[in-house]
Amino acid sequence: MLLSLIWVFVIALNGSISHAQGLTKGAERLMTVEELLKSDYETIRVNFDTSKGSFLLFIYPEIAPLSVENFLRLVNSGFYDGIKVHRVVEGFVMQAGEVPEKSPKASLIKEFSDEVNLVHHEPGTVSFAKLYDTEKKQYLRNSASAQFFINLGDNTRLDENFTVFGVVKWGMETVEKIEVGDEIIRAYVVTPL
Repeated sequence: MLLSLIWVFVIALNGSISHAQGLTKGAERLMTVEELLKSDYETIRVNFDTSKGSFLLFIYPEIAPLSVENFLRLVNSGFYDGIKVHRVVEGFVMQAGEVPEKSPKASLIKEFSDEVNLVHHEPGTVSFAKLYDTEKKQYLRNSASAQFFINLGDNTRLDENFTVFGVVKWGMETVEKIEVGDEIIRAYVVTPL
């Protein structure tokens, strides 16, 4: 399996995947959250303190290195500290990371290349949002940047267009209580024990 994953990343890094649609086509089979949590993949723990409580993410640099690098850059810069959750759709997603264009934090927003998706979008999984072209009715390739979402339901229909890079390990009940306008007080990497 590890050899297959390495091959998938080599293909992705060499640019052989040339379209945003069908991000799962490079993966032989998508993992479930249960399989991901039981895997031997390296994890980095990121804690979010919010106005509704705290939750802990496990993020996986081996399955989505570009997404994780971008996420850690934003977390470590304080980008998410003090921002409001701007989208909650019950049974679908909780989304944060939107800032006004004139905000000093806007300079930290950088788009990055699409990655092959290796995990189903099940409850608790985390992905970056992308821009959507309403005329062409498709997501714009390489448009993920700072807005992340946590799946509140089984959203496997998102598998073709988004890349899971993490999962809520603890505090999903907090995530489910969050409403539009609630604040992310602080996001930070938890030092391993």
